[in-house]
Amino acid sequence: MRHFYENVDVDFESLRFYAGCPICGRKNYGGRIPLSFRDARKLDRCRHGRAGRLSQMVFNRIKASSVQLLAVHFNQCEKCHRFVCDDCFDSGEGICAECKNK
Repeated sequence: MRHFYENVDVDFESLRFYAGCPICGRKNYGGRIPLSFRDARKLDRCRHGRAGRLSQMVFNRIKASSVQLLAVHFNQCEKCHRFVCDDCFDSGEGICAECKNK
């Protein structure tokens, strides 16, 4: 799950957390970023772990809750261990579309 957590990022345009599928590129969006983090510089510092202790703690908690919402839409391939969206995953075999076509 840590690998998935690290792949969740911030969309600065919509100010939401998202995770993208490495195969089809489709993005699934999670929770909104609170108003207190909508300053681009502060958000960028939090994103890279360089914010103040309290701001970083709040940002990490919000990101963790977004990861839980996003994880429902992704599956880990048993062969390549990437997290892919539901459309690119064969649940019967437990592998992604790229591994299936190899």
